[in-house]
Amino acid sequence: MSKKEKKDCACGCGEEHTHGHCGDGCCEDDCDCECDCGCEEDIVELTTDDGKKLKFYFVGTIEYKGKNYSAFEPAEQIEGIEEDDLVIFELSGDDEETAELLPIEDEKLLDEVFEEFCRVLEEDELAEEAASLEPDGD
Repeated sequence: MSKKEKKDCACGCGEEHTHGHCGDGCCEDDCDCECDCGCEEDIVELTTDDGKKLKFYFVGTIEYKGKNYSAFEPAEQIEGIEEDDLVIFELSGDDEETAELLPIEDEKLLDEVFEEFCRVLEEDELAEEAASLEPDGD
């Protein structure tokens, strides 16, 4: 699997959006909290080549240099993957729902895609923060 640790991210995204869910502390890695935060909706089950099913939080999909890439964070303890790792795959096919996830073998490309994800996440976070600001009304 292609992965990068978020702590290496220059944008400082670190723990602020770990697991891509509600962030209010109600959710654990294997979320069964039954809250209405929607975090369970972000969990996807990926199947390895040897048939093992692994749970991940879907972080998002971006386009970079004409190809689509999806990023995931582990939603459970997975051997060889740290809790704060971001696992990135290239999508083959046009439909995100049925596309095959391909590992990124080129380390330079993986680094570039990782940096692009960090940039996009930072922009999204800033946009959400700006949208949450209310005018004083004075």
